Amino acid sequence: MNDIGRLVVLYGSQTFTAQEVAERIWRTTKILGFKGPVQAMDDYPISRLIHEEFVLFVCATTGQGDEPDNMRKFWKLLLRKNLPSNSLMKLKFGVLGLGDSSYSKFNFVGKKLHKRLIQLGAKPLLDIALCDYQHDLGHDAVMIPWLKDFFATMRAHFPNLKTDTLKTSFIPRWKVSILKKSECSDETSLNKDIYYAKGHKDHFHDATYFELEENKRTTDETHFQDVRLIILKTTNDRIEYNPGDVFNIRPRNCKEDVDDLFDIFHTHNIDIKPHYHLLVEECHDDMPVPDFLKEPLTLYEIAEQYWDLKAYPTQYVFSLLALISEDKLERDKCIELSSAEGQEDWLNYCRRPRRTVLEVLHDFHKSAAKLTIEIIFELFSTIKPRSFSIASSGLASEGRKIELLIVVVKYYSKLKKARLGLASNWLKSLHVGDKVYGWIKKGTFKFPTDVNVPHIFIGPGTGLAPFRSLLQEKIIQGTANKDTMHLFFGCRYKNKDFHCREELEKMVEDRKLTLYCAFSRDQENKIYVQHKIAENRNLLWQLINELGAFIFISGNAKNMPDNVRDAFIDDVFNKSGNIGLAQAKEMLNKMERNNRLQVETW
Repeated sequence: MNDIGRLVVLYGSQTFTAQEVAERIWRTTKILGFKGPVQAMDDYPISRLIHEEFVLFVCATTGQGDEPDNMRKFWKLLLRKNLPSNSLMKLKFGVLGLGDSSYSKFNFVGKKLHKRLIQLGAKPLLDIALCDYQHDLGHDAVMIPWLKDFFATMRAHFPNLKTDTLKTSFIPRWKVSILKKSECSDETSLNKDIYYAKGHKDHFHDATYFELEENKRTTDETHFQDVRLIILKTTNDRIEYNPGDVFNIRPRNCKEDVDDLFDIFHTHNIDIKPHYHLLVEECHDDMPVPDFLKEPLTLYEIAEQYWDLKAYPTQYVFSLLALISEDKLERDKCIELSSAEGQEDWLNYCRRPRRTVLEVLHDFHKSAAKLTIEIIFELFSTIKPRSFSIASSGLASEGRKIELLIVVVKYYSKLKKARLGLASNWLKSLHVGDKVYGWIKKGTFKFPTDVNVPHIFIGPGTGLAPFRSLLQEKIIQGTANKDTMHLFFGCRYKNKDFHCREELEKMVEDRKLTLYCAFSRDQENKIYVQHKIAENRNLLWQLINELGAFIFISGNAKNMPDNVRDAFIDDVFNKSGNIGLAQAKEMLNKMERNNRLQVETW
């Protein structure tokens, strides 16, 4: 297809979601006839920005409104005070923000970027897109119609732009081919990590090699929920981390799912076997192949470590199946499930029951029989790193260990087979001595350095993790005491899922901590952390109003954070502080703006 113009796509991604979205957009730009790279913002030579005419920015927001790691250098340069206000007067742009409305600073980075580009003279082609992960349709709810409007706007600058080929065209990122075993003499170990083998490094993170030291269940065997305290040790140099930091790790697919994938290939006589090797080569100069994929990896390694076999398929997956299907019934259904009109059907079939891509291939088995390796490479999304709050202090092990407190995700939808979380179940399956690669990332919590400032922690369930880390550190430093450390912990049963109970009770006994526990199912009336906040409202008001206490909330994003906020507004500020509700809400908002209220939820 002839190039009709240049359109650059730049992304700032925290968990690789923005990168994946940017690559989807790049494919659309290719089909439409544009040329131009898709790059992380920190990879792009920012000095070229003054010469660009059209750029589409895709950026995620992290933590307390922070920019992602691979956008920080770009953003710092963009903020330089000596930049003239007409620096980017040639630039016409769009900003696609990827956010989560459960965080107060929703799409904060995208909004900042949009505003700064305008300050430097750039002209927005249309208003910023504020995608919300909490929406039933995920980011696609805003992204798909926004991109349609974006390219419609581009027609004013490129009259020859035609969008009617989008549904019937497919452009792969890379040239992918298979080398059968006889064609490749190197035998590849199935136990290596494909991302870091042979000295490869992730572009933005240096992973550290850890060994599993302990994998212990912290909940009673009779309790429905399996929670694990996982201890990882390093045999290399010390690792540096602080309370509130997180540990990132790439999980792997379980053997059952990998075997299921190859069974699908075998059933349909698709000549793709686990021991075959994959050759990935560039076919576009603006879409380079990552270094680790240039290795002759086996299909088993790719299936185990690269493709996310537990992901539910997006509407784009069904558009790919529609392109290859030769069965009219299945093809028509795929077209429907990939259309804007079919979004409700897609929700009911895929997202709500959490149907996996493997299960879809079983259901659409006639279409699956026509799979090719290039389509397969685009069909599966890639396994994203998972982040876990570190539940230990680095001082306790002299930087040799990290501890994680994780819920093993297992639940049921309307489908008979249990839905299993990829990362948590992989971690559960690890044995002592197993090695993993991971990296430390700075956390979003900013704890006060003044040892006299009271801390109010609300950490039900595994929300305890970052606070356990800080408490351990302060005890080692000799700065913990019951008057400044106040922890509100909640779980279902005192004797079944009270995580780290002995350790916390010892802290109380040693007068290092004041602990308030809410055991919701130990009595007829359910008691949650917000009820304990209400019970202790007078003390909390004194800590906040007279002693300048900080509030930290950690845990599940569903209802808990809002319920806790309401308890502080209605009970602590309104009743104990004797101030009106409107003033109480503003007081809490002001605390959040000043970082005296910080929230980390998932």
